Amino acid sequence: MTRPLYLFWGGLDLLYLIRLFWLNLAIGRVPLYDDIQAFGQLHEQGGYGAVGLGLSLLLTVSIAVSACLFLRGSRYARPLAYAQVPLRLLLAVPSLSFIPWLLHAGEGASLPLNLGLLLLSELLKVVTLYRSRT
Repeated sequence: MTRPLYLFWGGLDLLYLIRLFWLNLAIGRVPLYDDIQAFGQLHEQGGYGAVGLGLSLLLTVSIAVSACLFLRGSRYARPLAYAQVPLRLLLAVPSLSFIPWLLHAGEGASLPLNLGLLLLSELLKVVTLYRSRT
């Protein structure tokens, strides 16, 4: 049971990364690098912007690591996934990485719907991982 579940969550992490890179490349941006460059060019560096950029980069890198761990079936995937939950909630990055596509395809999703789907996504991930532990 654990292996298919790990493949599922690893695949969704991989889908998130592919989508992130694709959307950035489609507008002529180098993912992550251009974010750091743009931040460096801001006049008011530091403060909340630095924290936001740091957390975003941390989450993106941790998603790449968790994708690898899940796809390899590592026992470290589960603790990393649990640790990601606060950042995913704070930065509104659902583990069910197809949710933004569904919301974009719909007719202007509302804030309560967005928040509800984000919370449902994270709850589903935590519960499925917890219940499948060996």
